[in-house]
This record gives sequence, structure tokens and C-alpha cells, in this order.
Amino acid sequence: MEPKDRVRTPRQERSMKTKTAILHAAIQIFSEKGYHATNTKEIAAAAGVSTGSVYSYYADKRAIFLDAVLLYNREFVDRMERELGDIDIKVEDKRTVLPKLIESLINAHQVFKSFHNEMKVLYYSDPVVRHLMDEQYERSREMTVRHMYHWGDELTLSDPEAAAFVVFEAISQVVDMLVFSKVPVSEERIKKALSAMVESYLMSPDESEHEEKVSKG
Repeated sequence: MEPKDRVRTPRQERSMKTKTAILHAAIQIFSEKGYHATNTKEIAAAAGVSTGSVYSYYADKRAIFLDAVLLYNREFVDRMERELGDIDIKVEDKRTVLPKLIESLINAHQVFKSFHNEMKVLYYSDPVVRHLMDEQYERSREMTVRHMYHWGDELTLSDPEAAAFVVFEAISQVVDMLVFSKVPVSEERIKKALSAMVESYLMSPDESEHEEKVSKG
């Protein structure tokens, strides 16, 4: 019998808790030691279960890692949806909304932050990890674009769809640097500059001038 044939799907509450404990322990160790330096015995010990118990839920270490990526994706998107849900983009002006959009992405990245680095390592070597991460990225992009489209006719762009992609890419790249790298300028100054750049790109000069007057009262 192959290992994957012995894997069972937890149905009782106790079994589900055990699998969750295994998964969270794995994420912690993957984050600390890296995927390749981690083994199932260490994961079992951290989860407080036997190695055999781990194999009753997962065929191998890679299966655990892929499940961890799925958990990361769910938590990331859920947090981003909660953050964006607090923004009334139809009512608030862009000078208020854009910083909140940026902040929502920054906050969403706090989910299993250290694990994200290991995901990026395997992104280039494991096609399934790459596919799962690309799916999560696309969902995040769609949520951001959906919020931007509430501005409708206020966007003076010949190709709003392409513009939305460019804006999300710009925000996403800067956010990644703020979350995962050291930057030579303060975070608040970078976020302010990013908001100003996106605002000037999306709005006509007349609209931008109007927004500025409104913001100054």
C-alpha cells in the first residue's frame, strides 16, 4: 500500500484538531529551518504527536508543505477581505482610500510572515507551490481591482483594466519590500509617496486638483 493510500481525512473534532496542530507545527519549523532542513519527525515532536500519526494525515513532507500553503492563502485572503471590507470606496475620497488599500496589503502579509519567505524559495522549484501562490496573488489582485472599479467614470484612463494591473503591481512590489526587506526611507514616507504616485496616475489633473481642495476643506 502506497503512503498516500493510508492517508485519512479527519472527520471527528479530535482528528481535525490533531491535523491542525501538525500543520501549524510544520509552518513554524519550515519558517525557522527551511523546507529542506525539516523532517517529519521534528514536525511530529513539535505537534506533540507520533511520527506515525503525521503519516496518517499526510503522505510525506511535501504534502504537509502544500497544505500549509493552502492555509496561508486562506488566511491571507480572509484578512485582506476583512481589511477591504472596512473601506467604503464609494463614499471616501481617493486620498483616504489609497493609503487604506496599501495598508490592507501590508496587514495581510503579516499572516505567517516568516513562512512566506520559504514559500518564495520553493516557488521557483516546485510547480504546484508556484501554481498555489499565483492563485493567491490573482485573488488579491482581483479584490483590489474590484475596489478600484467603484470609482467608475472618475478614472480618466483609456484602458482601465491594464491600468488596474499596473497599479496593483506597483503597490504589491512596494508592499513586499516594506514587509520583507529593509528600506532606506521610513515606511510612512514610502507609503505616502506610493499613494501620491498612484493617485496622480489614476486621476486627471482637474480631478486631482478638486480632490486636493476637498481634502483641505
